[in-house]
Amino acid sequence: MRKKVLSLLLLSLLLSCKSQDSKEDFKGTWIEVQKRGNEFLIIDCGYKGEDIKIINDSIFENGIMESTKAKIDHIKEDETGVSLFTDKTEKSYYKFLFVNKEKGLAKWEIKNNDLPIVIKYFINEVNADKIKKIKGTNDDCITNDDFEDDSSINQTKDFIENYKAKYKSKKYNLRIEKDCDLNMDGQMDKIIIFEPSEIADNKLTKESPVCVFIKKGENYDVYENKNIIYTSFLNSMAEGLQNLVVKDNYFTFEENNQAGEVRGNDYITFKYDLKSKEIVLHKYSIELISVDGENDKTFTYDNTVFKKILFKDFDIDAVKEKIELK
Repeated sequence: MRKKVLSLLLLSLLLSCKSQDSKEDFKGTWIEVQKRGNEFLIIDCGYKGEDIKIINDSIFENGIMESTKAKIDHIKEDETGVSLFTDKTEKSYYKFLFVNKEKGLAKWEIKNNDLPIVIKYFINEVNADKIKKIKGTNDDCITNDDFEDDSSINQTKDFIENYKAKYKSKKYNLRIEKDCDLNMDGQMDKIIIFEPSEIADNKLTKESPVCVFIKKGENYDVYENKNIIYTSFLNSMAEGLQNLVVKDNYFTFEENNQAGEVRGNDYITFKYDLKSKEIVLHKYSIELISVDGENDKTFTYDNTVFKKILFKDFDIDAVKEKIELK
């Protein structure tokens, strides 16, 4: 009986140690690797690649274009991995799962509020010599040709400036930039609208990305959408985007559009919901302009028509189709 009790105690101790080890496996420095078929490789581009560092209760994600820091609020573990939640609502997290523990290879699933889930693979820094390293090609790496000025990936420190550099490298111009405080917390937020430097000829497109930056301590929550604004094109009677108006936690895109002989102004208003901490469609108004100017009409639609539409999910074509005004 005594031996049986001792065996159970030893088994319990071993399981406890194993559980403790698994909860600590995510700590350290993790270097990004690329999966090519069944092989994992370190791509050498001649500059420091992406890594994740877990130190005490802090997560440092050092990207090529930007770096972020977050505090671990709480941790959960199940068969899918160890989740490091950075908020109490569990909308943002880093989930860790070993792919090959012996080689130190792990899958990291990263979720930031309303942004899509990102899955990347990393190797623990202490195991980096166990994996093959190859020289990156132009398709793998960012080169000086990707930037039209003297800025380099290591010289661009500011988070928002990195976004500007990213879009500039993709041949976009900055159309509108406005400071604001959408979540009313006293920290400066920002809305930026980009447009392509090469405008399509006689073709209606949606190629003008809108980026909303919500300041959260030292970091930003970033919301992007390319389906809000019609990009003006050559030989069009419509004047396109006219203005961006911001008031408190509301912001409105004012556009001048034309469909056939019908001209009009569109007003698309979003709001930062202070309770749910989401950016949602508030209302959509259409002002139809008559030829004589005496029969102008205005139609306004709100969430009683559309229900809840998040900023990231908004598509002007889908909205117009729903109200049969496309």
